[in-house]
Amino acid sequence: MNIAIIGSKDFDSLEFHLNESLSFLGHSTVIYDIKDVVPLPYKYNFYLQKFSTKYTSFLFKKLASMVIDRCPDLIICTYRFIPPEFVLAIKKAMANVKIVQFNPDALTTFQEQQIFVSPYDAYFTKDPFIVDFMRSKMNLAAFYLPESFNQRVHNYRLEDRTSLESKIDIDVVCFGTMYPYRAQMVKFLLKKGIDVKLFGTPDSRFPLPEIEAHFQNEFIAGERKAEVLLGSKIVFNNFHYAEVESVNAKFFEIAGIGGFQICDYKRIVDEYSVIPSRKFTFKHIEEAAELIQHYLKLPEERHRLASEQKSHFLQHHTYDVRMKQMLTILELE
Repeated sequence: MNIAIIGSKDFDSLEFHLNESLSFLGHSTVIYDIKDVVPLPYKYNFYLQKFSTKYTSFLFKKLASMVIDRCPDLIICTYRFIPPEFVLAIKKAMANVKIVQFNPDALTTFQEQQIFVSPYDAYFTKDPFIVDFMRSKMNLAAFYLPESFNQRVHNYRLEDRTSLESKIDIDVVCFGTMYPYRAQMVKFLLKKGIDVKLFGTPDSRFPLPEIEAHFQNEFIAGERKAEVLLGSKIVFNNFHYAEVESVNAKFFEIAGIGGFQICDYKRIVDEYSVIPSRKFTFKHIEEAAELIQHYLKLPEERHRLASEQKSHFLQHHTYDVRMKQMLTILELE
């Protein structure tokens, strides 16, 4: 099948993994990035669109022309700021092509709600709450599709776990953008005497002095991400507050890599996990600290649970599995 993806070409992005997985499954795929039209850094392109409807129209008119020239069988849109006229132009030029919105992010990322007024053939999202809202309140063809991980990219050839933990030398790791909610939780763990190492982007607006010394000044992705997460004794994964009935992509990456995570409790975790959620989830930050302190003393138990989870996620929660599910829903497979 000939498939076009509208989104970022950055390594380890959602679009990167959709493209890699669909290509692996035998489809002909290409990503169309807004930087293909105007080669500006993403943030500049984004803000130009926020303040200029003419710029947005120009940008997506060009993108639509590029996509139409390819004549794809399926178009997957991941940007949340795509204007409705892009979708309308595609449908006018190619009446039989299916164009879908693939948005597995939290519900705070709906931008100006362009998604809701664009005539996509299907909407895929990870949160049962928003799926129900889109279906029951707006009568949209919304479908539940959880996040996933890429076993070919999120992978590290492990020889001996104890040796790797000794090499990485991290009790608890937390990675990603250090938003204020995440920083406050890390600050609490540090006060409890738990040594947390931080990978990712510090908060430049509201930095907490108490956590600054714990940043490792490294952004991790791909195999390096797998090495750090697998080599850390515990991965602290605190979900964004907008995860109403859903979990983040990290949840799947950590488990698929084989890392041992402590994360927020969500009822839906029981749907994804092969091990009982009570063993690795918390409802309040004090409970998170207790679980971390408990498992730091039990390396064999951590390794056993992580191994069971990894095997389960390799079977049920890869991008390959999700892409097959999506194509089945669209009746294209």
